[in-house]
Amino acid sequence: MENGKLSTDNIIEKLNREELKIASIYKRAISMTIDDFLVSFLIIIAFYDSFINAKTYEEIMILTDKLFIFIFIAYSLYHWIFVALYGKTIGKMIMKIKVIDVESFDKPTHFRALIRSIVRNFDEMFFYLGMLYAIIDPLNRAIHDIAGRVVVVEDN
Repeated sequence: MENGKLSTDNIIEKLNREELKIASIYKRAISMTIDDFLVSFLIIIAFYDSFINAKTYEEIMILTDKLFIFIFIAYSLYHWIFVALYGKTIGKMIMKIKVIDVESFDKPTHFRALIRSIVRNFDEMFFYLGMLYAIIDPLNRAIHDIAGRVVVVEDN
C-alpha cells in the first residue's frame, strides 16, 4: 500500500484471495446499455407530451437540450441510489455483476457511489472517453470507477 492507497496489484491480490473475478468489459457494456435504455425510457415516459409534440429531429434535440439538467439528475440518481443500496443497477443485476469498494470489498458507501455516478455522467457527455480507459486497465475500471474507488466484479 502506497500513501494509504491500494495499488492495482494489491487489489488484484485481494480479489484473488476473496475468489472474486473482475467483470468483463463485454458484460459491463451490455449492463450500461440496459441501464441507458431503461433511464431513457423513463425520461421519455415522464415527458411524453413534450416528446410526442416534437415533430422533427431538430425539435427533439432542442427538447433534449432543454431537459438536460433533469436528464443529468435522473441518470445520476439512478446510478447513485442503485449502487449505494444494492451495489448494482438493474443492468448489472441482469448481467450478474456488481460494484464493490476497493477497500472494504462491500457495496460502495453512499459518498463513493455518488462520486462514481456524477463522474460517469460527465464521461457520457464526452462520448464515453473515460470508459475507454477500462480497455487498458488491468481491473477493467473506467475513470468513474477509479474516481469512486470501486471495481466491478462477477456476482455469483
